[in-house]
Amino acid sequence: MDSSTDRHTTRSRLIPTLPMLAFVAGQKAGAELPVGSQLVVGRDAGAADVVLDEDDQVSRRHAAFSPAGSGLTVQDLGSTNGTFVNGRRLEHATALSAGDRVELGETAIEVRLSDAMVADPAPAAPAAPPQGAPGASALPPNTVEAEDLVKEFRGHRAVDGVSLFVNPGEIYGFLGPNGAGKSTTVHMLTTLLPPTSGTARVAGFDVKTQGGSVRTAIGVALQAAALDPNLDAWEHMDLQTALQGLPKGQRRQRGAELLERVGLTDAAGRRVGGYSGGMKRRLDLALALVHRPRVLFLDEPTTGLDPQSRTALWEEVARLVREEGMTVFLTTQYLEEADIMADRVGIIDHGEIVAEDTPASLKAEIGGATVEVLPLESADFAAVSQVLARFGELVGAAHKGVAVRLPPGVDDLADVIRSLDAESLRVSNVQLHAPTLDDVFLAKTGRSLEGAAGEDPAENGAAQQLTIVPGAPSAVPGQ
Repeated sequence: MDSSTDRHTTRSRLIPTLPMLAFVAGQKAGAELPVGSQLVVGRDAGAADVVLDEDDQVSRRHAAFSPAGSGLTVQDLGSTNGTFVNGRRLEHATALSAGDRVELGETAIEVRLSDAMVADPAPAAPAAPPQGAPGASALPPNTVEAEDLVKEFRGHRAVDGVSLFVNPGEIYGFLGPNGAGKSTTVHMLTTLLPPTSGTARVAGFDVKTQGGSVRTAIGVALQAAALDPNLDAWEHMDLQTALQGLPKGQRRQRGAELLERVGLTDAAGRRVGGYSGGMKRRLDLALALVHRPRVLFLDEPTTGLDPQSRTALWEEVARLVREEGMTVFLTTQYLEEADIMADRVGIIDHGEIVAEDTPASLKAEIGGATVEVLPLESADFAAVSQVLARFGELVGAAHKGVAVRLPPGVDDLADVIRSLDAESLRVSNVQLHAPTLDDVFLAKTGRSLEGAAGEDPAENGAAQQLTIVPGAPSAVPGQ
C-alpha cells in the first residue's frame, strides 16, 4: 500500500447511515425519504419540505422530523388535528424507534433506523450538490447537548458535570435558585465562557472549536437587556441588523417585522430609556431574532415583568416554536412559567442537575397531595409537626409552615383539621394542593425555589451584557 492510500485510510471514519421515513399510506405512499436535517411536513409548499396538499387534515406546518445522534425525533408544530405516534397524540418532542408509526391526517409513516455504518473517507472537499437537490442546504439539527460540562472560578465549581440533551423544536426549562449554575451553563453553551472541562454542542457545533458557527445559529437574551437608553427601537434594530450582516436592503423591513411582532411599532421612535421593563424585554427578544436563529436562549426573560407583559412574552415564544420549529433553552425561577411553557425541565442545584423530565412526570413522582399548615403561634410548630406526621411524610413547606405529603389517593383535609383542633392548636392558614413543580424542587433539593439562595459571587462575576455577533471571536469576560 502506497503512502497516499495509507493517508486515505487513516483519515477515514465510520458514520451511521441516515434514518429513513417510509410513507406507507396517504398521498406519498411508497416513497422513502432520508432525514439528514430538520424536515417539516405540511400542506404549504412555502413552509414545508414534504408537501401533503391533498389532505385537508394536515396543517400548513404540521410536524418536524429531526436527526438526534443516530436516531430521530418528531415534534408537532401546533397542528389542528395533531400528530400521532403509535396511536398516541404528541404533546412534546419525542424520540422515535425503528418501526414506530407516525400519523399525520391520512398519511402514515414508518420509521426505519439502521445500525449499519458506512465509510466516510473525506480526503477532499465533496462536490457541491446540484441546486435544489436534497441536502443542498442541509443543516445540523437544532439540538443542545452537553456532557460532563464543568466551569470553575478560582477553585469553586459553579457548574459541576452537567449533562443534558434538548430535542429540536423543544422548550427546555432550566430551573434553579440564584447561584445554582443556570447562567454559567448558558454562558458556556452560548460561547461567552469557555468550559473548564467537558463538551457541549449547540445546533450541531462544538462550543469550544466552532464558536463562530454556534453564534450564527443562536439567538440570546440574557438577564440584563443590553440596550442603550439613548437610542430608540429603530436605531437598535439598525445596529443589530448591521452587526448580524443583513444586506442593507433587508434591514428596515426585518426591523419593522420584528417590532410589529413584539408589539412595539407605535413606540419604536421613542428612546428606550423611557420604556417599561416589559417593553425592554420585548425589544431584547426582537433583537435576538434578527438573524432568524435556530436555537434561542432566554436567561430569566420575565424577571420583574408584570403579568400582562409576561403572558405576552410566553405567547411569542410559543409561536416561535410552533410556527418556526425553533428550539428554546429557557432558564427561569418562575415555576409557573416552566410548568406552562416547557416540554421538559431540568433542575440544577449546586452546579448539578438533580432531576430532569416532563413537568407532569416530575410531579407524578412526588405522589399524593400536600397539606400545609401555618401555625398561629411560632411556639406550636413542633406540636403541629407531630400531628401532621400521623397522616404521611413531613416535607419542606413552600410558605414557611409545616407540610405533610399524604399517601396517594388520600386527601381528607377534614381529618387533619379535627386532629389539630383536638390538640387545641390554632392555625392561621391551611392549604391542600396537588403536587407542583415547587413540590418537586423541595423534594429534590430540600428548599423552595424562589429566594432559596443568595447570589453566587462566581456566577455573578460571569454575568455580562454582551452582544453576540456570528463569526466573531468568543467574548469571554476577563480575557
